[in-house]
Amino acid sequence: MVAATATDTREIAPAAGIRFPVASRPQRRFSATQVANNINGSTSFQPIALPATGFVRKIALFFQVNFACASGGSIVAGDAPWNAISNVSLTDATGQPILQPVSGYNLYLINKYFSSGTVDTNIPRAWSNPQVGPEYTYNATGTTGTAVFRLDLDLEVDAATGYGCIPNLDSNASLQLKIDVGAYTNLFAGTGVTVSTVSVTVDQHYWAPVGSTTGGVPNQTSPVGFGDFIETRYENQSATAGSENTLPLSNKGGLIQGVIAVSRAAGSRVAFAPNTNVGLVYDNNAIDEGIKVEAHLDMLRRTYGYIGTDLTTSYAPITPGTLPGLDRGVMVWNFGSLQAQRDTWLSTRVGTLLQLKATPGAGATQMEFITRLAQVKDPAAFYGA
Repeated sequence: MVAATATDTREIAPAAGIRFPVASRPQRRFSATQVANNINGSTSFQPIALPATGFVRKIALFFQVNFACASGGSIVAGDAPWNAISNVSLTDATGQPILQPVSGYNLYLINKYFSSGTVDTNIPRAWSNPQVGPEYTYNATGTTGTAVFRLDLDLEVDAATGYGCIPNLDSNASLQLKIDVGAYTNLFAGTGVTVSTVSVTVDQHYWAPVGSTTGGVPNQTSPVGFGDFIETRYENQSATAGSENTLPLSNKGGLIQGVIAVSRAAGSRVAFAPNTNVGLVYDNNAIDEGIKVEAHLDMLRRTYGYIGTDLTTSYAPITPGTLPGLDRGVMVWNFGSLQAQRDTWLSTRVGTLLQLKATPGAGATQMEFITRLAQVKDPAAFYGA
């Protein structure tokens, strides 16, 4: 046997203590329920101060819409039923926005294309689509209408470590949730309307606080990278219909998981012009150049498994056994899907010039952008296994 010397390579011992997800316990707790009457137009739920729980993994929102009229009840084409919700926002105890105000439809898109946390880490899954499953309902008869759907606010990025969870430990400084409700005319039409209500039930999914030791062994009492978080930002820009637009994104200064672009004409989603190019330019260097819109959409279908018929103007329930499709007028750049961990998230500075190229369809003069952006203080935790 050869004796070890001072120059031998040695393994670095793992951090002391029982890992946070092992020492703590994943739990769920009902947090609030409210009903809003929107028969006279848009309204809001009362602001919801989420009860102190622990390190929050996600906030689950369950919506039920009930509508009644004398006759002629029908559903409205477009972004319904998601646009029953006009805005959702979330701030932490200091007032820092975690989710900037986004519409219910845009939150649907975030769920569909950027789910994370308790589902899995950065690996797209078709079942994250809020339209999938027997619970989802959106229909109307001659005198009644119903919509039932769930939307999640995903905070945790890595279920294996708890990375990205937001603390909600102090009842005097809790997370603040605000939800605005749109007019019933976003969802249903009919004569002699007598009932239109929207209810929300809020649940928190969280890691319970842990003691300092387990069986005498020290515990890690907070998630890896505690203090890092993923925020969602929104912006709306003017565009030129039928022409290639090169639009600079304002929301930068962190590691970008991905961007969703929505092409709109007078508020309605309009498909991007066929056989045109989409591109991505980073500090004047082309990352994607000369890629046809059809090729980009094909990549998205294969990434997510959304290979069914594209969704145009109806979000009626999907027939069991039918695969979901992409959404008309929606383009996604998912940097996180390019590798199984977080290595390929796009690193940006506040001064980075990040531009997206696309050609909106006929009449489309607005482009909405939704950006998922990591604010990282601990790069070692972000890039760790």
